[in-house]
Amino acid sequence: MKSLILTNLNFVRLMSLATAAIAVCCAASIVEAAPYQDAVNALLPTYYYELNETDTLGGVIDSTGNADPGTYNGDYEFGAPQVGGPGPLTVFHEGEQIPVPGVGGEANVAHYSNNEGHIRLGPNTLYGSSAITVAMFFKAGPAQGGDRLFTNNLADPLKSFQVNVANDGLVIAVDPSQEGFNAERTLFMPDNSGPDRRLIQSGSGWFHVVATTHGNSGAERAENIRVWINGEDRTDNLQPNVVGWGIDTDMAKIGGRHADPRATTTHSGAQDEVAIWIDRALSDDDVASLWAAATGTGGPLSDLNGNGFVDFEDLTILLANWNKDVAADGGNLVEPQTTVVNFADLTVLLADWTGPGPAGSPEAALDAQAVPEPSTLVLAMFGLLGLAGLRRRRR
Repeated sequence: MKSLILTNLNFVRLMSLATAAIAVCCAASIVEAAPYQDAVNALLPTYYYELNETDTLGGVIDSTGNADPGTYNGDYEFGAPQVGGPGPLTVFHEGEQIPVPGVGGEANVAHYSNNEGHIRLGPNTLYGSSAITVAMFFKAGPAQGGDRLFTNNLADPLKSFQVNVANDGLVIAVDPSQEGFNAERTLFMPDNSGPDRRLIQSGSGWFHVVATTHGNSGAERAENIRVWINGEDRTDNLQPNVVGWGIDTDMAKIGGRHADPRATTTHSGAQDEVAIWIDRALSDDDVASLWAAATGTGGPLSDLNGNGFVDFEDLTILLANWNKDVAADGGNLVEPQTTVVNFADLTVLLADWTGPGPAGSPEAALDAQAVPEPSTLVLAMFGLLGLAGLRRRRR
């Protein structure tokens, strides 16, 4: 009996050491962040403006480190624009509010242009490409017009990209020198009966949008525009609507277009979690991983932290709860959850393993090359346990 107790104690100690070792060797993937932020970072954005600033002193931080801090344009000290405003807790979808707990809850904050301020990111040439994706949350404001949620302010139809809200709702534009079919697409209702103006009604609140395009000509890029609203592919509802979209200044911007922060192109609502991929159009699976992380749905049961993939963070949670009677989100994965966390649960997690990126994604494949397989670490851990037991028996 004494030997069994010692073995169990050593097992617990070894599990703790293994958890610490995993945390050390995988520190790059274990970051204090909300699941949605983890999911964005797993897709390796070129720029990611989480907009978590609560004052204007340090500028607007690109969390990828690829860009210098952006700057606030407007009177943020005494005027209407605001940093550190409430972020999205829900999004508007088909007449109801859908919770998005994975974005960070009440701890998350956002940027409010409020029709009188916007963010200057940097030289527009750094934010343009034939293939490009922009993902963000935005909140409808009371004013309507040619508001820019994001613009790279480029004239080149092979690199220009704008995500706008106007009198007819959401518009994606790729050629400021033209109108209609070769220049833009407006989001229509699901039955294509007319423009979807729900996205510009202030009572609707927040939306999540992902917009992409790619192509070798302006017309092709307009034809290839894709849009997902709150995780739903709405590309079939994009229609040319004969609207021209100009540019101004040589700066890429969030929430505005003109140098004047109170110009009519400044967004009257708010923006949050603006991620930009240069030279990449996200896929359906990529967008699904973002939505699953935002809503805490759609991933495998072994995605314990709800960020859309199964990696060392989930393994760490399971090991921390080893031999404990906990719920499924603590690692008790074999249904029904009638036993403590054990080898059966560990087997489920390893079978679902993706690494820090959606299953089958290039990021997951790269991570597999850079980080030891979890099964290797677990086998080594239990090998050490067996060796410790063998040494005790030889005494």
